[in-house]
Amino acid sequence: MVVLLVVLAIVLLLTARSWKSVTPTLAQLPGAEGSGPISDHGQTGAAEAVRESGLPDLQQMQQTTSEYSDLVQETLKESD
Repeated sequence: MVVLLVVLAIVLLLTARSWKSVTPTLAQLPGAEGSGPISDHGQTGAAEAVRESGLPDLQQMQQTTSEYSDLVQETLKESD
């Protein structure tokens, strides 16, 4: 049991050391703080539209999803 705890402690220390060595690299990645470039993904004007309007928040996405779900349910009821 003691050997198992010692091995676990060593693994945790090695993991913490490797995480600390990677953290500065992760902070330098584009988009790490939400300020990275937005690509168009083949759609002209998509990046500008997102920059102007901003991304929807969780409440907006839930409302849109609820509206779509209601529409799907109504369509399913009509098809039966």
